[in-house]
Order: sequence, then structure tokens, then C-alpha cells
Amino acid sequence: MLYSLRLLLLGVIGLVPSLLFADMLRVTAQADHEDSFPLSTAQGVANICIDSSDYQVVAVAAGMLADDIRRVTGKRAMLTTEVPHGHAAVVAGTLGHSRLVDQLVNSLNIDVSAIRGRWESFVITTAIHPTSHVPLLIVVGSDRRGTAYGLTTLSQSIGVSPWYWWADVTPVQKTALYVEPGYFVQREPSVQYRGIFINDERFGGWARWAEQHFESETGQVGPKTYQRVFELLLRLKANLLWPAMHPGTAAFNSNPENARLADDYAIVMGSSHCEQMLRNNEGEWKAVGTYGDFNYITNRETMQRYWEERVRTNGGYENIYTLGLRGIHDYPMEGANSTAERVALMQQAIDDQREMLSRNINRPITDIPQILCTYEEVLDAYHDGLQVPDDVTLLWSDDKHGYCRNLCNPSERQRRGGAGIYYHLSYHGDPASWIWLSPLSPSFLSTELTKAYDYGASKMWVFNVGDIKPAEKELSFVMELAWDIDRWRPCDAHDYIRQWAECTFGADVADEIAGMQSRYYRLQAGGKDAHVWLVDYTKRQAATRVEAWRTLAREAVALTASIPASLQTAYFELVSYPICGAAMLNEYQLLARRSMTRASRGEEEEALADAQCVREAFDSLNHLTRHYNDELLDGKWAHFFNWQPYFWYRSEQIDPPLCTPALLEQVRTMPTPRFLPVEKMLGAEGAAIECATDADVPLWMEALTPIRNFSKAASDNVFCRVSVNSDSFEASVTPVGNVWHATHIGPMWSQVGTLHLHRGTNRIRVSDLKADARIDRIYMGLYPPFATEPDQRIRASDFSGKYEPGKVQVKCVDGLGYVDGVVVLPFTQPSYSVAEAPYVEYEVDVAADDMLLEVRTLPTLHVYEGRDARYAIQLGEGKPQTFSIHADDFSAEWRKNVLRGYASRTIRIPHACRGRQKLRIYLLDPGIVLQEILVYGR
Repeated sequence: MLYSLRLLLLGVIGLVPSLLFADMLRVTAQADHEDSFPLSTAQGVANICIDSSDYQVVAVAAGMLADDIRRVTGKRAMLTTEVPHGHAAVVAGTLGHSRLVDQLVNSLNIDVSAIRGRWESFVITTAIHPTSHVPLLIVVGSDRRGTAYGLTTLSQSIGVSPWYWWADVTPVQKTALYVEPGYFVQREPSVQYRGIFINDERFGGWARWAEQHFESETGQVGPKTYQRVFELLLRLKANLLWPAMHPGTAAFNSNPENARLADDYAIVMGSSHCEQMLRNNEGEWKAVGTYGDFNYITNRETMQRYWEERVRTNGGYENIYTLGLRGIHDYPMEGANSTAERVALMQQAIDDQREMLSRNINRPITDIPQILCTYEEVLDAYHDGLQVPDDVTLLWSDDKHGYCRNLCNPSERQRRGGAGIYYHLSYHGDPASWIWLSPLSPSFLSTELTKAYDYGASKMWVFNVGDIKPAEKELSFVMELAWDIDRWRPCDAHDYIRQWAECTFGADVADEIAGMQSRYYRLQAGGKDAHVWLVDYTKRQAATRVEAWRTLAREAVALTASIPASLQTAYFELVSYPICGAAMLNEYQLLARRSMTRASRGEEEEALADAQCVREAFDSLNHLTRHYNDELLDGKWAHFFNWQPYFWYRSEQIDPPLCTPALLEQVRTMPTPRFLPVEKMLGAEGAAIECATDADVPLWMEALTPIRNFSKAASDNVFCRVSVNSDSFEASVTPVGNVWHATHIGPMWSQVGTLHLHRGTNRIRVSDLKADARIDRIYMGLYPPFATEPDQRIRASDFSGKYEPGKVQVKCVDGLGYVDGVVVLPFTQPSYSVAEAPYVEYEVDVAADDMLLEVRTLPTLHVYEGRDARYAIQLGEGKPQTFSIHADDFSAEWRKNVLRGYASRTIRIPHACRGRQKLRIYLLDPGIVLQEILVYGR
């Protein structure tokens, strides 16, 4: 919450005493130094002086500071345009744009050489006015946002959180505020453009809350809502917004006041990866319905006029233009049937877009910020020959689940336009969405984003935050990291929540909150709350997770009594609701799963008891969310949250299967559940399996199957045919809404049908298995069992030895994954052969023949095209075996990995290995994060 200031003492003689503060601008409730600046005292409040000719954002930020002083002390500062005689004053302004500041810089000989001509930098210093001799606190910005950030830094230093409104963090009341004397300089931020993308706002509640509550007078998302967004961004030291864009939400530029307001707050406007040239295609093209097809082959001139109209209306503001071509919303472009055709059309569109920018904006084209977002099929086009001008920023993307997908190779790091990353803190899509709560830990975020930065992504970071509010802590963290990349390097990031908790709720409860939040992140890393019913846990893991979440929720509720009364609403929003909600959702899903497995084994009483707990969790989730929406602060957040985010958007619901008395009755007539030998069925035509039974039995498949087509019917995604006797059916993926998910098909157990069997011998056949599909196991019974429990689990951080060649270091990173991760730093290390690679060693007990050893890592991807993500396993004196964990987008393995939170590779332990054996894992490529080693008997 507090941004560190790099402080330099520049020896300004006679200006201020030589006092420097270790990390930040210090504001105290008492004058600890003779020359402390009296911001607010019993005698009055310092005026805030700005120049009327300065940028509008300076007046905006000065007004925010005045309001913040009132929030803390009850007294509001007066805004003036002249330094008053006999009265202390905060003087804020931009170099070259503020007469007041320029005069003081010259007369007091304030050294601003470190910020002059720089990006978003500022100096804060105390001084005495040369003629009136009143105390001054001078804020000098290198540019308009530099000045604003200097003022918002002061706001945070007096105790006002950026989340005072969005998360109701009430500042601690104080009777006086004194700024300790000193000279402070903040240099340029690490990342030039830092912002958010409000997305999927109709699946959650942001748009519904704005339309039905916050802006109910107009019934649309408009300036009143965006003003609050812009203020938050300014306080977070962010500078960029991609506005909401889903069907039904008013397009940002449908109201010209939105763009004007963005400029008042000095917020740079852009548009998402699928919206070119600041256009909202859902609202401004598709909903209008008169432009024709969004097809650059058949309707190029209309699309050009459409784009150029926006450039003409908004070109006078500070914008970043998204170039290229995609279809309306998040679909591939229309009219192109191959990658080569997409490359040609995209190339033509980029050339045309740059031409219209040159015609309409009076700046060299190389000075107009432009990006190509290499999202989805655009990355394929880029790798297949798309020529991107050197001044255009390459905006890479993560894989939508937090793992960097493609970063700069050495030549791309030399590009004038640089690179950035579009990163998800929330996601709606394949293989399953996660838009309700925010599950990614600071350690994980720092690891992936620092890796991106080290590989050249320093021009722009934009975060998909969904509805904003579920990701308050995480958004604060990534903005601090973007501001100063060295502040929260991976090995330090685990400490962030402790600092955040102290700044937000006080030192007395900071340790407890940090401890709870750490456990929350670990549990989420082992299966996000929205995904756990799709993860194949062991029986013990499922029970342990349920109990761990229950314990965590009890602690979160109990700590409420220790939170100051004025902060209990904020505590509920930021800590208690996410923890308790995730706990209830895990119980809802995991006990539903266990109820079915127990029913399958005939454990009727236990199965029904689990089912009752599931119903209670369902009711508790609804009650908890109603409290958030309807009862907090007289309904301030009405309509905002729903733990089933799609409930408001579509009618159908997909819930975990649950044991019922009717199912138990069915179980009583079923034969013994059993696995079928898959290896007998994996031929070109599929081999028959004979079984004898006299009851209908559900057939389950653990299938690893890609979704091949995002825009056609489910029949186009059939991956096999199942037949028994004269009956047959097809197994395929399931479409949900306007995005295709693998909700009921692999990588998890998927019920594909009920077989109608007769007494005696039945022939079951799986045929027409697609070349890119795989069936791991087939099970006949009411519900498949839990996964196999290993004989041994060894945490990756418990290594007994390591080897670190050259300058690389093998590091344990607290909170990186579901256990502490082991990673090699720096990320820009070369790839190694086994003979040269860094490694870690473990001791493994081999008790019997025919055992398996499994290594689990985070499912990270290669750092860029042409590299790999490999490690090698050596057991005892055996030969090392090398494995790659890179999984292509939308592949079956990628789907399974991102849901369960790890990639897995397995070796069979040789018969000769008995007793205690040395296991060595060689880390061959950058980005490998070891999690756990497991040993299984047979």
C-alpha cells in the first residue's frame, strides 16, 4: 500500500536539515523535528497551492489531497493559486507548467536535475518561503502525472488507502499531521504504462451494480462510475485503462464525457486485445447493426471509416492504439480460413491503421503509442511472418491462467517500441473460468511478472481484473511491482501481505492476516476455488482440503473481534469474505464429489451426510453473499457479487453431481464398480471389451481431449464413439454461453452416457478416437473413485543438496505454488546440458519393485519461441531422463495442468533400485519451478 521512494540527499545548503528516511515519506501525529512541516494542526490546515495554468490533473489530485486531510483530521485544506502570507502551504506543480513551482525551484535552488525531462517522476521537499518565510512542502512533478503521483503519495503517507472507497478502508483518525523534513526524489517507474482491463463485467456484477444501483438515474455505466475508476488508478499510480466492453454495457465513447474525464485524471485510454483503434465493436458495430459484416475482405472501406472516426474524435487525448485485426468480441477474424490469410489481412489492416493515425494526429507515427496484442491467433500470425513496425509495442499475453506464454527473444528486446504483457487476475474461458475471487499469490505474480520484465516486457503491463473488487490486494501488489520492479522480487514477495495488512488494519493483527492469507493462496494454488470439482484429488487430499478451509474460515471470522470497528467492513470485504467464500465453495464441490464416491461404494449414511453438508454450504454461500450485497453500508455494493457469476447472465447452471436417495436406490441394483482395461481399446478401430452384468451402468472416461473449434456446434468437437451391443453415442465437448469450455469433458472424469446392458455377455467398444485425443481410464459405476494416494511425498524445498554453476542461484520461494517453489535465478539464465546444469538432490526410499516416481512442477511455459521448458531426472546411478513440460495453448495437457496447478512427469523406478536412493533433478531451461516429488507403489 505504501510506495517506496528512492531517496537522495543532494546537499542543498540551507534548504532543510540533512534528514533522510529509510523507505518512505514520513508523516507523524507530533512534530518530532523542529522543522517538521505542519500539514494539519490544532491551529489550522496548510493551504494547497497550485497554478491555474497547470494541468487539470494537478487540480484533481490537489482536491483529492484536501479531501484526504479531512478524512483523517476532520479539517479540509483550502485550494489557492498563490502562496499565502503567514500560513503554511503545500505547493504542487509541474516543471515548466507552474509559475509557482518554477519560481520556488529557482529561488530556493532546488535540484530537480534527477527528474527534469523524465517520465512520471517527482521531488518532495520541505522548505521555508524565501520572502514570506512560511513553511512550505513543495511537490515538483516532471510531468502532469508525476505531480499527481507526488500528491497521492502524500495522501497515502497520511494514512489514506487507495481503496478507501472501493474497499471501504476507513483511515485512522488523527488530531495533527506533520511531515518530517527532508528531500525526496522518485525516479521513473519501472514499467511505463500500467493499467487495467475491466472485463467480463456482465458475468459478475460490476455493470449490474453500476446500472441498477450506482448510476441508477441513467441505468448505464457512465462518467460517475468511471470517475471512481480513474481516481483509484491515480491513487495506485496506474495510468492506463481498457474500459468495459461486453454486450449490453454502454460503450465507453458513447458518452464523450468519459474520455474528457479520463484526460482530467491523466489516464491514458486504450482498447482491449480484440478492439482496434479505441472502438467497442460489440456496442458500436454489432449492436448498431447497419455496418454490415466485420470482414476486411468484403467491407474494408466501411471498417476504415469506422476506425478513422474514432481517431478524429479522440485523437487529441492521450491514447494507446491497439492495431491489427480480430473478429468482433473475442473471436478470430472473419473471412480468413488459414494462418497465411490471417497474416495478409492483418498486415493490410496495420498498414491502413498507421496511415490514418498519421493523417489525423500531428505527431510522427513513431511517437504515437501503438500496440499489437499477440493474443490467441494473433501470436500464431506473428510467428508466421506478420511484419510489425519497430516502433509498435509487442504486447505478449499470459496463458489466461497466470503463466507467461511467450516473451521477447534477444532481437525482440532491441525493438524501439519495446514489449509489454497482458495478464489475467481474472478469467472467463477455457477450460474453466475464475472470475469470482482472486487466487494468485504475490510470490506467484512476482515470479511470472519479474520473468516477463527481465525478458523485456517493461513498456506496458495491463491486467484483466474482471470486476476490480475481487482483486484489490493483488492489483495493489502488481501496481507496486510495476512501479518498482526491485521492490518485490520473487524471494521477497511473500512479505508483501504482511506489510499490506499492517498498513490496512494495523500492526496488532498483521501477522494473523498474513498467515491466513498465505494459507489461502497455497490452497488456491492447489486448485482454484472455481475449479476444485474438476481436479482429481486423492481421498486424503480432499478431506484435508475441506478441513484446512474450514479451519481457515473459522480463524478469519474469529479475528473480526480484534479488528477496529471502523475497519470491520473493509476486513470483511478484503479478508473474511474471500476466505470464507472459498472455504464454502470448496466444501460444496469436494463433499459433493465425495458423496458420489461413497454412494458408489454403498456407504449410504456417509454419502447422505456429505450431501447434507453440500446443501448447507450452498445456503451459506448465498447468505454470505447477500450480506455483502444488501447489508454492508446500507447496500453500497448492491448487485455486485454472486458466487455463481454466470447466474445473472444465463439461465442454465452446471453443478457438481450430488448423492440423493434415488441414486442410492440405483446403487443397490448395480454390479460391483470396476475399471476397464483401457490398453485393450486403443487401436485404430478400438478393441472390444467383454463384461457380464444385468443392470444399467454409467460409463465414465478420464479423457484428455482438445477443443478444436470455438465457433461451431458441439458435434464438431466429437472425439470418440462409444457403443455397446446395438446402442451407441458420441462424446464431445460442451458449449457454455459464447465461449467454449471443456466443462464436462477432460481433463477430468466425464460421464459420457448410461449403457443399456443385458444379462450375460456385453461388448463395449470405443472407436473413432481422434488422433489428438487420449483416454486414460474408463470406469463403470455410479461415480469414479478418488486418485491413488502416493507412498511418499517430498516437498521440493526439502532438498539435501544443490549445485549452482556460475552466477545462477537455486532459490526456494515462499508461497510459490501449493508448496514453496524451487526455481533457478536469474530468469535470463541460458539453457543447459545435463552435464552443466544446476540441480537439486533428494533422498528417496524405494521399498519394493515396480514403483513409480512422479515429479510435479508449476505448469510454466517456454520463455519464447524456440526455447523449451525442460528438466532431467536421475535416480541413483541410472541415466538421466529429460522431460519437457511446455504445453501448447488449448492442448489437453495444458487444460489439465492449469486446473490442478501443476505439470507432472513420471518414471518407473528400475528393479535394481532398492533402499535409500539419491534423486537428482537438473533444471535445464529458465522458468522451471519444482513443487513436489511423489513415490507410488504398485
